[in-house]
Amino acid sequence: MERLTYRFGDLVVDLMPSALSTMLAHQQKRFMQKEAGGQMFASLSENYWRIDVATGPRLGDRRGMFHFWPDRRAEQEEINRFYEQGLEFIGDWHTHPQNVPRPSAQDFASTENILRESHHDLPGLLMCILGRREPPVGLWMSFHPIGGGMRKDEATVSKEEKPQRRKAKWI
Repeated sequence: MERLTYRFGDLVVDLMPSALSTMLAHQQKRFMQKEAGGQMFASLSENYWRIDVATGPRLGDRRGMFHFWPDRRAEQEEINRFYEQGLEFIGDWHTHPQNVPRPSAQDFASTENILRESHHDLPGLLMCILGRREPPVGLWMSFHPIGGGMRKDEATVSKEEKPQRRKAKWI
């Protein structure tokens, strides 16, 4: 499995196989399978984010075929734990029961809420949605900057390396 590379303006984001494999383990490929999701954690430099870890789902999450509501307290514990390991929270991921996923209005509202309610030094956060098809076609990745808006980019399979810090905190 290769890394997937996304570009959002000057920001380059690599989704590493280690994180992608966690997501793929929860794809909604069976009828009536529940949505799953979690958080993404990355090593950061000025214009480069390397996503090494995807978490979830957790026992306290509320899941159904067409919804996923994470356990925010458990998510804060993950943020604290991975921050101590040198990784930053950079956004959420979840599954959709669509071949090629598209965000719902609730997905956009949730991402905007995270941006509004959390405290961090990032220029924005990522939203990742995994559909039934294999990535990159079956994976939506968008960047949501502080102050609103959204940037979407198509993935490329790439090889590029680079590896800054402040722990995000849910309020």
